[in-house]
Amino acid sequence: MSTQLWTDRTAEYPLECDHCQYPIPGDPEASDEGRYCSVACRDAADESTMADPDAYKRIRSGVEPLDSLLPNGIPADSLLLLSGEEGTRRAELGIELAWRALERGEPAVVVSVANPPTATLERFYANGWNVLPALENDRLRIIDCFTYRLDDPEDFLEKRNDWSAFLGEAAADAIVDVRDPSDRHEVANSLYGALDDLEMTETGLVTIDSLDELESLLQGQLVRDFVTEIRATVSKARFVPIVAAATAADEDAPAEYVFDGIVDLRLTDQLTPSARLKQLAVRKLVGAQFLPQWVTYEHEPARGLFAFGPNTDARQVYDLGTDPSRPNRPR
Repeated sequence: MSTQLWTDRTAEYPLECDHCQYPIPGDPEASDEGRYCSVACRDAADESTMADPDAYKRIRSGVEPLDSLLPNGIPADSLLLLSGEEGTRRAELGIELAWRALERGEPAVVVSVANPPTATLERFYANGWNVLPALENDRLRIIDCFTYRLDDPEDFLEKRNDWSAFLGEAAADAIVDVRDPSDRHEVANSLYGALDDLEMTETGLVTIDSLDELESLLQGQLVRDFVTEIRATVSKARFVPIVAAATAADEDAPAEYVFDGIVDLRLTDQLTPSARLKQLAVRKLVGAQFLPQWVTYEHEPARGLFAFGPNTDARQVYDLGTDPSRPNRPR
């Protein structure tokens, strides 16, 4: 919850409950230990303590163009859809969201459906983000829904190059094999096991790299059932946000009402007729304020996605964006 919203509420209800920390709208339930908004909080206070609601109910993604549209952050109990056409760097956005969680010192789980685990890890390294410490410190899990879709998984593993083999060995303890990725219960249980191992409640992030690929495995209604289930058991029960990516044109994807939030990504020549620029906007986000506008962005290794304004010369971004030594690099 934003400071401004909290200020507005406490101005109207100046007393805060000593258990749940929310404003007390009426006469408090008093005891020798404090003041409470309800009998439930008064009784619960004798047995437990409640964390500050702001500590886990909203997160800042750490992704510049996305945060620019979300002044109060993302509700932590959200299932968020990244909906975009090919070429919008949708996959990079999903990887960056996981990396920013690791940067905050939180755990992350990546459900890898479209790529083998080593290719998913390589996406981090392609951006200069070293995840080996997170793997060794037990803060990152990869749910492998890809390898056992191959006709000969063992042959695939044997033919990896030295770097991929090294990554696979280094990450072995952090990779969760899904033997039958067409079984939504096995996929879900593998996710729950990873969350339990990493003690992910009120912390961290889950990303799913491709609902399109999941659709090819589970088919229509089963995908929606899977998404509905993990929304309830992960986001709503644990306050762990889930971010899932899908192609905007996929008519077989789960119905949009299943998601708490939708981020649209598109290619446009609206600002510069000779260039196809990338833009994103928040179409909806339940329980949060967002700015109703498109943000133009680009991607740069190490920096990730960055925004640039409508008055920025796009040629400057593409000429200078990859050279950190150039002083006119847009920020």
